[in-house]
Amino acid sequence: MSESAVLRFAQENGLEDLQDGELECICLCQQIGVTTLLTDDLAVRKAAKRLRLTPVGSLGVVVRAYRLGRISLTDAERYMTDLYDVSSLFVTRAIVELAIEQLHFVMEQ
Repeated sequence: MSESAVLRFAQENGLEDLQDGELECICLCQQIGVTTLLTDDLAVRKAAKRLRLTPVGSLGVVVRAYRLGRISLTDAERYMTDLYDVSSLFVTRAIVELAIEQLHFVMEQ
C-alpha cells in the first residue's frame, strides 16, 4: 500500500494523530478485511473501535491463549502479573486483577 493511500485513509478517517505504524496497521486491516487489531495503545484502540475493528491488548491475548488451551492457568496468571510488574506496558493492578478473574471465569465454565 502506498504512502499516499495511507495518508488519504488517515485524512478520510480523522486518524492523522496516530503514528505511522499504527495507522498502517489499521489501514491494512480495513484493506484486507481483518477485524481484530492487536494493540495496547489507547488512542489506537479508540480509532479501531470507530472503524468497527476489535482491538485486543496484551492481556486479551493471554486470556485467549488460555481459553484455547495453549497455556496453563498458572502461566497465564504469571504472564499477566509480569505485564504489570516487569514490562513497560502501562496497565493498572486493578485491570490485571480483572483479567485474572476472567481466567477463573473461563475455568469454571
